[in-house]
Amino acid sequence: LPIYPSLMAKQVFADPELTYDLPQHITAATGMDALTHHMEAFLAKGFNPMCDGIALEGIQLIWSSLEQAVVRPDEHSRSQMMMASLMGAVAFQKGLGIVHSLSHPLSTLLDLHHGLANAVNLPFGLEYNYPECKDRFKRMALQMGIRRGDEVPKALVEMNSCLDLPVNLKQCGVEPGHIDELSRLAAEDFCLPSNPREAGVDDIKAIYHKAL
Repeated sequence: LPIYPSLMAKQVFADPELTYDLPQHITAATGMDALTHHMEAFLAKGFNPMCDGIALEGIQLIWSSLEQAVVRPDEHSRSQMMMASLMGAVAFQKGLGIVHSLSHPLSTLLDLHHGLANAVNLPFGLEYNYPECKDRFKRMALQMGIRRGDEVPKALVEMNSCLDLPVNLKQCGVEPGHIDELSRLAAEDFCLPSNPREAGVDDIKAIYHKAL
């Protein structure tokens, strides 16, 4: 979509001190949102090694700083998270994927905070994508200090739990009766075409049911 020049910010104040009064759950959800941007950008279709490099560095920054920034915030951890967030906005120029496609309808239909929706859906969306891009999961795992790529989704669930975020959609108020409409909207979402693995409505329904 086009962005008109008059809507672009003329200055950005990336000052970690401005974030110190944020509630813990907002810091946690927005931090996981930033992590989702990097992971989905790295896995997205297409060739953009500059975005890939930024995404990998962003994953490392967030994974090493997020818990501290939420539980025992200090200048260093908040600075690392703020830089990683800015880098994510660059990295996802390459594209996003199924996690955002799962999350957008949750905000539209159920008014779920976008970062929280991404946090809960991230392990399940990545688990779906794993068979299509195992080598890239290995590279993400290295940035997280994890030995194997197939352990990344489990580590994300553990991080959500550590940050006192929901680990399933039921905890967010999602019910089985919501899934048909959520799946229809997710299948039409603008982020889905850049996902590394094709997904139809039935695939999306299965992911939502698993995430419940």
